[in-house]
Amino acid sequence: MIILSGFAGRLYGQETDIINDMAGERIYVSASSATVLEWFDRIEKETGITLSYNPSMIELDRQCRVPLTGNITVGRLLGIVLADYKYKVSSIAPKKLVISIVRRKNFYISGSVSDADSREKLYGAVIMLEDSVGQKIYSMADENGMFRMFVPEGPYKVHISYMGYEPFDKYVKVDRERFVKSYLKPLLFEIDEVTVKSFRRGDELDELSPANMLAFSSKDLFSQIWILPGVTGVPAGNNFNVDGGGGDENQILLDGVPIYHPGHMDMQFPAFNGDAVKSMIFHKGFFPTKFADRISSVTEVNLKDGNMQEHSRNLTLDMPAASAMFEGPIVKDKLSYVVSGRRSWLDFFDDLLSSDNRMNHSTYDYNAKLTYAISPRTSLKAFAYGARDDYRLPDDNGNKYSVLVWDNQAYRLSFNTMFGKFGNTTSVYYTAYSNRAKAGDLGINSDEHIGNGISSLTASTEFTYAADNIYNARFGVKYSHDIYDFSQIETALSDDSHESYSEEEWDDTFPDDGFEMPQDRIVRKREHINQFSIFYDNNIRITDNLHTQVGVHFVGYLPKGHKDYYSIQPRFSLRYTPTENNLFYFNFSKMEQFYHYLRFSTISLPTDFRMPSIGSYKPRESEHYEIGWKHFLRSGFAEVSLYYKTRRNVLAIKPETFIEDTSWDNYLMSGNGESYGLKMYYFGDWKKWSLQASYTYSRSKEWFALLEDRGKMPSLYDIPHQLGCALSYKLNRNSTFSAGIIMNSGKVIEITDDWDLVSTDNFRKGREKMNYRVDAGYVYRKSFGDNLLLLRLGLYNVVENPSEEDILNFYSVHWYNHCLPYAGISFKF
Repeated sequence: MIILSGFAGRLYGQETDIINDMAGERIYVSASSATVLEWFDRIEKETGITLSYNPSMIELDRQCRVPLTGNITVGRLLGIVLADYKYKVSSIAPKKLVISIVRRKNFYISGSVSDADSREKLYGAVIMLEDSVGQKIYSMADENGMFRMFVPEGPYKVHISYMGYEPFDKYVKVDRERFVKSYLKPLLFEIDEVTVKSFRRGDELDELSPANMLAFSSKDLFSQIWILPGVTGVPAGNNFNVDGGGGDENQILLDGVPIYHPGHMDMQFPAFNGDAVKSMIFHKGFFPTKFADRISSVTEVNLKDGNMQEHSRNLTLDMPAASAMFEGPIVKDKLSYVVSGRRSWLDFFDDLLSSDNRMNHSTYDYNAKLTYAISPRTSLKAFAYGARDDYRLPDDNGNKYSVLVWDNQAYRLSFNTMFGKFGNTTSVYYTAYSNRAKAGDLGINSDEHIGNGISSLTASTEFTYAADNIYNARFGVKYSHDIYDFSQIETALSDDSHESYSEEEWDDTFPDDGFEMPQDRIVRKREHINQFSIFYDNNIRITDNLHTQVGVHFVGYLPKGHKDYYSIQPRFSLRYTPTENNLFYFNFSKMEQFYHYLRFSTISLPTDFRMPSIGSYKPRESEHYEIGWKHFLRSGFAEVSLYYKTRRNVLAIKPETFIEDTSWDNYLMSGNGESYGLKMYYFGDWKKWSLQASYTYSRSKEWFALLEDRGKMPSLYDIPHQLGCALSYKLNRNSTFSAGIIMNSGKVIEITDDWDLVSTDNFRKGREKMNYRVDAGYVYRKSFGDNLLLLRLGLYNVVENPSEEDILNFYSVHWYNHCLPYAGISFKF
């Protein structure tokens, strides 16, 4: 009796004999690969058997490898070629086999990805399903550590990988809905600080890349961003630019909550405590459809959920601050907490080492989060964040008083669940920023305080829907109520001629007249903004090698007492992978933002221009086009891309303008802009070496109706050449040495060396010299059972010529030419 591999059903009598006779005929094969159609043709030619089948039910051009060599039966060959199908065979005399494909049922396989020790959900873990014939399907764990795929029934190998963890493998038979819990074990000394957004097969696979750029803090997540192509600037006060855009065009989200002014006055101090952060994703060029508030970049910073298994502690002392983090279970496997706090300490150190009674500042921030795992598919989370910067000056008696204070705060409650084909995240959050100072210390003739601020209360719900592995969707709605607070300055007038005087000019003009100069008047105003948005997004797998993402975001912007705006923002991405190691992509994003911010100093001041889109300040609009190629290497990748970006309703300060009050229409001009460039990036590992390198050639232009005769001029963010490189060498299992360089073309000059305004004739014609910075550092790690010691030493700015923004002028502790030694120690126990 011949057993027919893959044949289904019961066959009786003469029919059974006929089928067995035909299936038992032998043909000679050698181990080789051919399409299904080619194997069928070979059977027919060498045996005379006619195969009858419905070609629409079989993927005839799929490559199928037969691993055997020699004479094998027709039945066995069909079993190998059709191993991915359920089928049955019937016969028609004299010599025909009818192959009937039985459709396989599809089922959902979903699951969660967690740290084996802490039960922390791992955002961005890569999940691969491999079927019995080697076909692979990819997915990625979402922000809640969950994944879901729609696959035909059958046996699968589940392979899950995440940087810094041992791979997880499990065999699963999918004959009904399956839920897989996976727990990944950490690898000693691996660093999973940063998730850098990239795509290998569409959005099905994300790459993880370590942060090699040097930083003062032991876990400065933003250190990775500065080496990426198209990114310039420094982290202090969020003063960085992306693809030729302004600093106010970047949005930073902390657990999904926008932070209006992240960062601190001291550039050494990272925006957030890295000990409490789980991962970070940086979007630029192409924006997922759910984002709609900025036009240059969005950075998602995701906090840890807290250890569900045991209590742990992190204590860190480094150059900018002392910090502590505590996490652990309140109810094991159900309810966890994580609390962290930092406080700068160089203000104390500075007072000890400096004989001068000089200005300095202090900073603190905290994070707190509770996570309740209602079930493996459902969780409830609450978090709080607060930060303060306090800038102080000495008075006549040597006592320091607060001149300038920044405050940030954010709170969020979110509910996450997965049910059937749907997933849902519903949240409500509050975020606020304020900036206040003593008016007299900012050169304003007033004894009052001056300040500005923004607060927002938001509710949102977002759904994901996975119909199958060819199509999935994401859609949601959001409503927010924003409040902008301003302090308007009305300059005191000297006489009916309406000329303004400084205090010195008043004394020179009216000496000994017995009159005091009248004080400036500070008027406080408030604007209310209602905003709602709806978005819908599709991810479609056209073929195995061609993917597309199409979406649209609709925004209704409704300021009280001002003109309403409605915005339609389409997104489109097309990704083609002709081979396993090559990806070509085209991206288009239309973005619009209803917020303007112009900074007049290296740090944020309450006299800066911070305004919603009301009155003459129209929303800023942008279209971003990008085409690129990404090549994946055995241990790294290389990427080249070209981009073009439009900008409309750009605001700038008029030339030869001295701002003395907040009648902004007198000082600002509106125009349009564009930027374009070539970006190159490389990341690779060779044994003990690790290299990241990037180069960008870009131009950013602006033009204004007020200066029509000047045509297109360089923008303030026009940096034609940008080079970044970071090289690390692993000395041994515990030690790593690193060196890094960042080099940029000089920025456009706004103010001369004598602190005079640039004339109209020279407006945006001058440029600073090229600036660069070279750093070197050493890291030592040592484990003691479950405890871990981390030591960092280094030199910041070994070679001189940093930009003005890089120079540390708040502290007296630095070497010649602003070279600054740094050290840090961290202990986890």
